[in-house]
Amino acid sequence: MTAILQMIYCFLLDMIGSFKDIWLVGWDSILVPVDALLSSVGTGGLAVPVIADQYAWLLGATGMSQAIALVAGAMGVRFLLQSVPFVRWGS
Repeated sequence: MTAILQMIYCFLLDMIGSFKDIWLVGWDSILVPVDALLSSVGTGGLAVPVIADQYAWLLGATGMSQAIALVAGAMGVRFLLQSVPFVRWGS
C-alpha cells in the first residue's frame, strides 16, 4: 500500500513539474517576439552627452543643478496629479 501511495505521490510531483515547464515555455514564447522587437530598436539616441568639467563645476557652484532638479520634480508631480481621472489637462 505504501509503495502505491509513493508512486502516486511521485507521479503528481512529476505532473506539477511538467505544468511548470509548460508555463515557462509558454511565457518564453510570448517574450521572444518582445525581445526581438526591443533588440531591433536602436539605442544611439538614448546616449546622454557628457557635460564638460568646467560647465559641471559652474552648474554646481551656482546651484543650477539643484534648481533644474527642483523644476523637473515639480513638472513630474504636476504630470502625475493631472493624470488623475476627472481632472482637466492644461490647467
